[in-house]
Amino acid sequence: MDEQKKGKVLIVDDESMNVKLLDAYLMHDYDIIPAYCGIEALEKVETHNPDIILLDLMMPDITGFEVCKILKSSEKTRFIPIIMVTALSSLEDRIKGIDAGADDFLTKPLDRLEIKTRVGSLLRIKKLHDELIAERDQAQNYLDLAGVMLFVLDEKGIVKLINKKGSEILGYTEEEIIGNDWFESYVPTLFRESARKGFDKLLSNGNDKEGYFEIPFLNRNRQKRIMSWNNIILRDTDGNINGLLVSGEDITERIEAESKIKRANEYLDNLLKASPIAILSLDSKKRIVTANKNAADLLGYEVSEIIARPIRDFSEDIDLLKFEEKKDFEMLFFKKHGEKVRMNVSTSLLEEDDGKKGLIVTLQDRSRLRGLFITPLTEDIEHDNGDLEVELESGYIYLSGSSEPEQSYETFSELVKSGKPGLCITRMNPDKVRDIYGLAKTPIVWLTKNKIDGQQSIDSTELFRIHPTIADFVNKIDDGVVLMDGLEYLILDNDFLSVVKLIEQTNDTIMASGSRMILQLDPHILEKKEFHLLKRWMKHVSGDSLCYI
Repeated sequence: MDEQKKGKVLIVDDESMNVKLLDAYLMHDYDIIPAYCGIEALEKVETHNPDIILLDLMMPDITGFEVCKILKSSEKTRFIPIIMVTALSSLEDRIKGIDAGADDFLTKPLDRLEIKTRVGSLLRIKKLHDELIAERDQAQNYLDLAGVMLFVLDEKGIVKLINKKGSEILGYTEEEIIGNDWFESYVPTLFRESARKGFDKLLSNGNDKEGYFEIPFLNRNRQKRIMSWNNIILRDTDGNINGLLVSGEDITERIEAESKIKRANEYLDNLLKASPIAILSLDSKKRIVTANKNAADLLGYEVSEIIARPIRDFSEDIDLLKFEEKKDFEMLFFKKHGEKVRMNVSTSLLEEDDGKKGLIVTLQDRSRLRGLFITPLTEDIEHDNGDLEVELESGYIYLSGSSEPEQSYETFSELVKSGKPGLCITRMNPDKVRDIYGLAKTPIVWLTKNKIDGQQSIDSTELFRIHPTIADFVNKIDDGVVLMDGLEYLILDNDFLSVVKLIEQTNDTIMASGSRMILQLDPHILEKKEFHLLKRWMKHVSGDSLCYI
């Protein structure tokens, strides 16, 4: 497009933010025409005659595929380039788009340079097509303006023209390429026959809408690369087919990246789908690579609506998300309809073989969490359940009525070292608990008024936080164990009936779960009546090693 007359770009997307983003990217170079649904897009094409269309696929009235088919079936609009903008990247979806008549694809999340390059390239290709009809001798000049590989094959498959980009991709000079049989010179032997058959079929059918391929080619170093190419039938002045104009793009790195991401996604998806925790995974650019249903529900979206989008679309605090291990910090997120929600966030670092970093992000709505956010972890297994000296049935609280807590801690330690996720709520210093009982990973909550960075704690005035903390933990796991030691400390600042109510709530939660709880309590600190009131829900078990009441 010349400087006196800007090209007109029609941007079609039902999400106004996407339209504004593309507008910001292109407004300095093009006149922008917005449309927010398929019907409006068709009306805008009729009234404004745009030079190129950026078309979203998923819209509420008619899809981008249908809009594309309608425009490409009309003689008046069939040569307007259409770039489909989508989060979908499968070959099947691209083929469906090409069948509808699309000229190119942009995959969300969008890159500014890529958008400008693709739009500029397709506008030049459109101009080239128009000029070829009237002035074939000007074709090479226009071909060289394109940012993609372009070449012309005659009806025998001989290269007649190629642009500079094509020469660069192949690694030869234009003079070395012109006159060569494309299939014999640049297509690997294994794919040569099928590629030529596809070429012959395309020419014999004479259908301009056919002809999207992903076929390997060989560069000067005999390296096999993958090219995606689209084709336009060329005809002489009498309407006879005399060749093919091919636009191609080296997509080797993209396919390899997609394959790598697919394998990683399959692995992560199996973990994420089974997890009761809201989990996202981010790539090195903080784009969402995978998400489980819990995370999507928490943000008010379907999973497909958040995949491949940058996390900044959902939070204004992304500077807090660093590529490091970090537990329990607060971030403000936006739900689908604009509601702001404060989330409790933890991150785990992912490192790829190529040196790039990613993040696993766990989320929990703070408004639903009065207690602490607990991330269940398991110790390295030292023995299986069959070797346990004592097995505690799930769904019960076990009261260890002893002034010596060691046996309770040893039983708890034995259970978590058999593979059960554990939570320890203790009056003891957590460092001592870890050192004495060898608990390297198990989350520990310290009942103390000390507030130490990196150590989760609850003081004696925060009785209300204990049950939500235990409930949060047991709701995330199938077969766990909780040790609580320090009820005496809580009684210092709370009346006894409040403590009894806490145990009642906790007992209901444990009964409805697949976990069990050990309550360590010295009976001598309570009056006999109080002690019997407290123990009445507990599982009655007798044993030599641990006295359960």
